[in-house]
Amino acid sequence: MELNKFYVIGLAIALVICVLSPFLASGNPDGLEASAEVLNPFSLESEPLLSVIMPDYTFEGMEDNPLAGVVSLLIGAVVTVALAGGVFYIVTKK
Repeated sequence: MELNKFYVIGLAIALVICVLSPFLASGNPDGLEASAEVLNPFSLESEPLLSVIMPDYTFEGMEDNPLAGVVSLLIGAVVTVALAGGVFYIVTKK
């Protein structure tokens, strides 16, 4: 398979996952925040150290809209692929 075709297929799969995951994810996940709360019940009540752009994969005022999650995931996937591609290009440049 041609390398460019491989990249396009991989990006397409990532984007499909980004679009579907907010609708398939549990509304009450038992993940990182639940584990942090078990280890230190007061950890979630403290102020965050850094201000984040998209907390909990949403935009301010759109916390209950699953489309905000889709947009956040798409932005994250595109930024991640662009950064990884840039690093790969710099490292492999001769």
